[in-house]
Amino acid sequence: MSDTATLLDLDATTALESVVREQRVAARAEANRLAGIVAFCYCHPVVDERDVAAAWPVDASLDGEDVTPPLSGEGCPQVTEGAVHELSAALGISHHTALGLVGQTLELRFRLPRLWRLVQDLTLPAWQALKAAEHTIPLSQEAAGFVDRHLAVAGRRGRLTGQTITSTVGLAETRFDPEKARTREQDALAARGVWFDISPDTPATTDVYARLDTLDAQALDETISDLATTLGRLGDTSPIDTRRATALGMLADPQHVLDLDLDVPARPVSTPTLFLHVDADDLETGTAGSIEKLGPATLTLIATWLERVGTVRIQPVLDMSTSEAVDRHDPPEWMHTLVVLRDKHCVFPGCRTDARSCDLDHIAPYDRHGPPGQTSPANLAPLCRRHHNQKTHHGWQYRRTDTGYEWRSPLGREHLVPHLN
Repeated sequence: MSDTATLLDLDATTALESVVREQRVAARAEANRLAGIVAFCYCHPVVDERDVAAAWPVDASLDGEDVTPPLSGEGCPQVTEGAVHELSAALGISHHTALGLVGQTLELRFRLPRLWRLVQDLTLPAWQALKAAEHTIPLSQEAAGFVDRHLAVAGRRGRLTGQTITSTVGLAETRFDPEKARTREQDALAARGVWFDISPDTPATTDVYARLDTLDAQALDETISDLATTLGRLGDTSPIDTRRATALGMLADPQHVLDLDLDVPARPVSTPTLFLHVDADDLETGTAGSIEKLGPATLTLIATWLERVGTVRIQPVLDMSTSEAVDRHDPPEWMHTLVVLRDKHCVFPGCRTDARSCDLDHIAPYDRHGPPGQTSPANLAPLCRRHHNQKTHHGWQYRRTDTGYEWRSPLGREHLVPHLN
């Protein structure tokens, strides 16, 4: 159905069905293309090591030996340089792009078999699987297998995101090569700096770029917010971003701030908060923990941060299976935390907004004249403000079941958002 005029005559339901159908056709074509690339590479095995395709131009090592960086990870078959040139010409893409495509496809086929199967059965878009493959090439086979297992679960549930890929790869590296992870963290800290760049449009402003220790960045953000709030309270009607820029500039002359007597507290009113998750097994092996919204970190880095902060609060493990209810609209803190940790993000189809930034919605609307026990983990789910509005005012309906959240759109289409666990 390619005639534009015909498409414009479709009603909303039929048009949407057409879009979904064509997307599936495109997914099948892309899965077949990747399978064809693997078959083409099989036809060009490396007989002479001088003919092997490398990820970038061959360089020389310290002892003068040529170094040929592999296109894909340990255990993947090699392919000839000539085959990559043939492929790039046939597809009309650059040699560099063809190298990446071949390397990621072989990585996906031979080191991420679960993700490969999800692509071939059209459960997972090929581009997402290739993005994962791009990140796993430097990993050991054991670490790549760990990533494959974890990402396949997310892929089957339609919850694979760029953040999930990078955090899972980081966790694999931290667990299976902790020394490399520690080196990466130290290299990042060594690369800290602040840079100034005068705007090319006008000398009135200068762009400021900084790379800071994460705790320092969190504290600076809170201090700037407190100063900007104070400026607003004192009559500055500028937009909040403008006031934040003014506040940052004020930090260049702290004595001037004191002379203005702005009644700014010595410490930020609101303290930065990092949510750290550490499993008992990780403590025993001394490897990795996880920081919400930031990803995995070595226990060495986490311990360094804990030594610097003023308050450390230990949250005991929650019973995630509890169905305890309360007789009020707002959930208690433990229940709020349970739902956030259980669902992790907005449960609307395709949404990835972090659950800590969401409203907790009563799936069955709360009735203040209704029966007791309406507020419970089973009747709460995180919805971002945009999708909370869609559910409340625009005809979207959903319910929580044993398998996930079952949604029904205003056009009658049904969508399942599977549970994470």
